[in-house]
Amino acid sequence: MPKRNCTSQAEWRLQTGKPAAALSPHYRLDCDYGTEVVICWGKGGNEPIYVCESHAKQLGPSRDHGPEARVLTAESKPNDTPIKRDDDRSATPIVTKTKVYAPASREAAGNHPETKVARAVTGASARSRVRDLTFGDSAKAMVDEAIWNLAAGDFEVYRTALQQGKSAREAAQAAGGQLAVIHQKIDDYALNLDAVLSESKAKISVAETIDKPLEQAMLEIIGNGSMSDSEKDAAIQQLGAVQEWVKRGLQGDMTPLQANQIMLAVGARLNWGGSTDVSEEFKPVYRAIYGKLKNAIRLTIPEAQNLHDRLTNLSAAKADFDKELLATKMTMSSSCG
Repeated sequence: MPKRNCTSQAEWRLQTGKPAAALSPHYRLDCDYGTEVVICWGKGGNEPIYVCESHAKQLGPSRDHGPEARVLTAESKPNDTPIKRDDDRSATPIVTKTKVYAPASREAAGNHPETKVARAVTGASARSRVRDLTFGDSAKAMVDEAIWNLAAGDFEVYRTALQQGKSAREAAQAAGGQLAVIHQKIDDYALNLDAVLSESKAKISVAETIDKPLEQAMLEIIGNGSMSDSEKDAAIQQLGAVQEWVKRGLQGDMTPLQANQIMLAVGARLNWGGSTDVSEEFKPVYRAIYGKLKNAIRLTIPEAQNLHDRLTNLSAAKADFDKELLATKMTMSSSCG
C-alpha cells in the first residue's frame, strides 16, 4: 500500500489488461504513487495510472486481486533489474504473467489495536460498501479533509431546514458537524476547480470522450445475439437519449470547464457510485464517458487533479449522508404509521 507521494515525473502508463505504455514527456504528469488513484487501481480499478520508472516496476506485480503483471521492456529479463528504456522509446513495453501470491491473512499479520482514525474511516466506508470508487471515496474524504473526528451533524435540524425551504447548504450549516463541512468544502473546491479550468485555452474532443464510448455501446448492442430486434431498437433509442443529455448541443471540441461540468453531472446522475435509478445495463456507458472525460481533463490540466479528487470524494460523502437521511426519514414514517 503506498504510504507517501512520489515527487518524480510519470514516465509509464499502466492499465489492467493492456501493455505498459511509455508516456510522452509532453504531458508533464506527476507520478501517481502514494495517491488514492493507485489505491483504487490496486483494488482492481480499471482507470489507468501514471507512474515513474521505478514505481512502474514495483506496481506491475503489486496487485493482490488477480494475476500479477510484471512490467518489462523488450530487452529486459524477468528479474529484479530496473526497467530499461531507450531515449527514442523504441523498446516496446510488454506484460508477462507470473505466479499468483495469496495475500497474508489478518491473523498472520497480528491483531493490532484499532486506532480512532481507523474506526472513523471504517464507519464512513460502511455507508458506501458497494460504492464504485471511480466516483469517489467518502472514507478518503473524511481523512483528507480532517473531519473524521467530528460529529455527523443533526439530521433532524437538516431535514427541518429543508422543509422550511432553505437551500441544502443553508440546511447543512444549521445541522453542523461533518454535514456542514462537507457542503462548505464542496462549494469551495468547485469554485477553485472552475477557476483553474477556466484559465486553460485547451480543447477536448467531444467525439473522443463522448461519442466514441456511445458508439462502442451501440455496436455491442447490435452484436448482442441474445437481444431481439425490438429490444435492440429500444436500447439504441435510450443511448440516443443519453447522448443528447450528455452533449447538450456540443459539437466538435469543448473546453476543460465544459468537460468537467459534464463529468460532474454524470457522477451526480449515478449518485457518485451509490444507488441510482440508472439501469445496470447502462451504468457501464456512463462509467465509460466519465472515465474518458476524467482522463482528458487530467492529461490537459494535470494541476487540476488534486482539486477534482477532493471534490469527487466529498460528493460521494454527501451522497452517503443523503442516503442515510432518506433511510432515517423512511424509518420514522413507518414507525409513525
